[in-house]
Amino acid sequence: MIYFLTTKRHNYTIRKCLASRGAALADTIRPLCYGRLFLQKRYAPGTYIFSDLERLDTIATKRAADIQQRLRGDARFRVLNSPGETQLRFDLLRTLADRGINDFRAHRLNTHPRPTRFPVFIRGEDDHKGPLSPLLHDQAELERWGRRFERRRGGRRGKLVVEFCDVSDGDGVYRKYAAFKIGDQILPRHLFFASEWCVKGWEHLEENYLDEEWRYLTEDPHREQLRAIFDTAGIDFGRIDYGVCNGRLQVWEINTNPMLPVDYGDGGPRRARVQDWFDARFFAAMRRIDDREGQASLPGKRVVPLWRAAELPARAAIQRLRRGPRRRVA
Repeated sequence: MIYFLTTKRHNYTIRKCLASRGAALADTIRPLCYGRLFLQKRYAPGTYIFSDLERLDTIATKRAADIQQRLRGDARFRVLNSPGETQLRFDLLRTLADRGINDFRAHRLNTHPRPTRFPVFIRGEDDHKGPLSPLLHDQAELERWGRRFERRRGGRRGKLVVEFCDVSDGDGVYRKYAAFKIGDQILPRHLFFASEWCVKGWEHLEENYLDEEWRYLTEDPHREQLRAIFDTAGIDFGRIDYGVCNGRLQVWEINTNPMLPVDYGDGGPRRARVQDWFDARFFAAMRRIDDREGQASLPGKRVVPLWRAAELPARAAIQRLRRGPRRRVA
C-alpha cells in the first residue's frame, strides 16, 4: 500500500486522480493528511510519500521529519521525500544559480533586494498560483510593487523576486517542460507551448507542436540532467518545471504535490495519445515503488508501533495545519 501524504486543503491532487483516470490505483494508493498522521501512534507497513512539503510550516515539518526518520529505520517501510532535508523553491533556485545551472536568481522580497538583472517578477514562495506581478523592468517598479504588498495581509513575507529568463523562440513561442521523478524513475510529463511568458497550459495544438511534445516524451532527452537536479534537491517524488535557453536547462521549481492524471480536458482528443502514454507509465511507476522484495511476505497489514510520544502536542500541530502555513522569514 502507498500512503500519499498531503495537507488537508490540498489533497485534491491525489483524490481527483483516484476518482478519475487513476481509478485503477484505488487499491494501491491511500490518501493521508498530515494532521491524521500526526495523531497516529502506529503505522501500517508500506510506502509513504511525503508530498506537499512546501506548504508545511516549521512545526509541521519538524513533526513530519521525526516520523519519516523512524519509518526509514524499519525495512517494512519505504519513504519518498524527506521533510526538512529537501531543497524547496527558494533554496533550490539559489543553489542552481550558485552552481551555474540556472542563469537567473531569486531573492526574498522582505530583504528589499536590488537585483542586478531585470526584468523580474514577484511570486509566492510556497504556492503554485503563478506570478503575483507583471514583469518589472527596473528597481523603481520593483519598489512600488513592494510597497503594494506592504499594505496587504502578509506583507512582503513569503514572496520571491525572480529574475526573468526568456526562453521564447524566434516566433515568440514559450516552452514549458515538465517531468516527474517517481522513486528512481524520470518520467516526462508534458511540453506546453504558449505565446505568453507564464505558461500554464496547452495553447498551441498545431501538428508540429504536438509532434515536438511526442518526441520529448518518447526520447526523454534531459533524463540524466533532471536526475542530477532532483538529487541536488533531495526529492524522490515530484514534478520539475523548466525551460531551455541556449541549449541549457533553466529550472523554475520542483512541485512535491503536483497535479496527477485527472479528467480535465488535457488539450482535447488531439493530445489523447500523450495522456494515454503518460498515464500507463505513471500507473506502472507508482505500483513499482511499492513492489519491493519481501513486501508480499509481510503478515497482512499488521500495524507497527514505531512512535508514541512527540516533542509537540499532536493537536497543536493539527491546529497550525488548519490555519495554514506560516510564512518563512529570511
